[in-house]
Amino acid sequence: MRPVHFPEAFAEREKLGDLGYLGTGMHTGRRRPPGRECSAGDKEANRSINTLRAAVERAIAHLKDWKVLATRYRGPLTRFPAVIKTVTALAFYKKGW
Repeated sequence: MRPVHFPEAFAEREKLGDLGYLGTGMHTGRRRPPGRECSAGDKEANRSINTLRAAVERAIAHLKDWKVLATRYRGPLTRFPAVIKTVTALAFYKKGW
């Protein structure tokens, strides 16, 4: 697995990942011990992490509905934050928020 590099703005924030990111310093779920069931505490911790991750995954999926984010962005990188803000605002408008 290749290391994930985050921009400086995210350096101090807690990061969530799935079980593929075990050992990277991210908050991940806990694997089931071989031949046994997960404890109640492990199940609750996994549920909490997965609830947060699901919300992020849904948000990313909604943003990918817009073609500019579904394909590779080819414009100037200085304009990318404005494009993201515009697409997000349009997505909220489409949902009626």
